[in-house]
Amino acid sequence: MDVNWGSVADWASAFGSVSAAVAALYLAHASQRVKLSVICGVRIMVGGGAAPVQLASIMVTNTGDRQFKISNITIQHGLIKKEYGFIKIGAPTEHCESLLRVLNDGDQAHFGFPLESETNWVAAMGRDCRTDLDIATIRLTIHCSNGQSVKVKPEKPLLDFVRARMRKLQNIEVKNV
Repeated sequence: MDVNWGSVADWASAFGSVSAAVAALYLAHASQRVKLSVICGVRIMVGGGAAPVQLASIMVTNTGDRQFKISNITIQHGLIKKEYGFIKIGAPTEHCESLLRVLNDGDQAHFGFPLESETNWVAAMGRDCRTDLDIATIRLTIHCSNGQSVKVKPEKPLLDFVRARMRKLQNIEVKNV
């Protein structure tokens, strides 16, 4: 019994058809994804006649064609025992925009938190982190309205600020003991 495997042309056309189907599926999937750029670090806000303010700044930029909304921002730290939390963003302030604003291509959303505040997430990280390893594992996650999320590590100056706050609080605890 002889098996007819076909000609080289038959094999080439079959390979081309499968490749085209895979490429079409990939492009269809890629067009549904949001593309965004996130920067998290220390920034100084100047201007407007007010004194400069040092902020823990989270800047989200839509770099794709699909619009989206930021539904929430979460934070985690810890290597083995991870701790999770939400970054509370209430009504818009002069430093912080509101969540659920539509971001079209090229639009930015800025969430700024004064570093000298004792009630924001930066202060909470200074209290919650116990070791340098906890600080090294801090990650923020930007959650989008379509279910996608992007995880980002804060820049070194912000991590250094949290580390200094942690050490200051640990020194106060040692003195009180």
